[in-house]
Amino acid sequence: MSSGRTKYQITGCAGQGGFAQVYKAYFNCNPDDVVALKIQKPAFPWEFYMYRELDQRISDKERSSFGFAQRMHLYSDCSILVCNYLANGTLQDAINSYAALGKSMEEVLCIYYTIEMLYMLESLHDVGIIHGDFKPDNLLIRYSRSGPWLDQGLCLVDWGRGIDLHLFPDNMEFKGDCRTSGFRCVEMQENKPWTFQVDTYGLCVIVHMMLHNSYMEIDKKPSPDGGYVYLPKSSLKRYWKVELWKNLFVKLLNSNPGYNEKKLLQDLRESFQEYMLSMCVA
Repeated sequence: MSSGRTKYQITGCAGQGGFAQVYKAYFNCNPDDVVALKIQKPAFPWEFYMYRELDQRISDKERSSFGFAQRMHLYSDCSILVCNYLANGTLQDAINSYAALGKSMEEVLCIYYTIEMLYMLESLHDVGIIHGDFKPDNLLIRYSRSGPWLDQGLCLVDWGRGIDLHLFPDNMEFKGDCRTSGFRCVEMQENKPWTFQVDTYGLCVIVHMMLHNSYMEIDKKPSPDGGYVYLPKSSLKRYWKVELWKNLFVKLLNSNPGYNEKKLLQDLRESFQEYMLSMCVA
């Protein structure tokens, strides 16, 4: 296919969702220049806008964790978003590969990815951006060698449901629901206002999937103070770091009005990092 003077040689389908198809292609027929083409009908320029806001707000050190869009070709009936191509699959693929063997991801790897996701949301929310569709299908495995350094981790893509809080008044809250997704945060389920909870709930679901190979279901349980607390129905295995995981689920599934979300994510991240460091010392 071609767009103006630019030509793309499509070599295969890289993914397909409910609203778009993604293809692997050679830019100007050069096999050393591989891109991902996201084709949407009707045209959807919002996602390109979100990528450009990420370019401006996210530091160079952290930018590789949030995907790149090179350009967009916009037509009356469709749009073609040209993105960097990552060849190592998604976090969902990694979870599925363990499930196919009848296993769950090793706990230490779950902790590694959890630290990265917490830092990812900490950075993202701090600059006034909500992803809105935080799930393992949208987290690509990033693995490349740049000079003497190894760059590996996760890369968050698919910004079609992204929210730019800078376009709204300060302390804006939302009451919309997303019934097309199983990743509906507690606030959506209870018809309460939400902001960052849509992403932090998604993180909890991903952690649950890594640990248990299943989607998270939650229970509303009485708490000692006479209120209630939401927790996953699935039990944590006794040989896991139970207190670490329980603390994460309790804190992220039960946010209080006026809570300091950035500090909460930072404290959780540091608790997992301290455990990882203690393993190295031991």
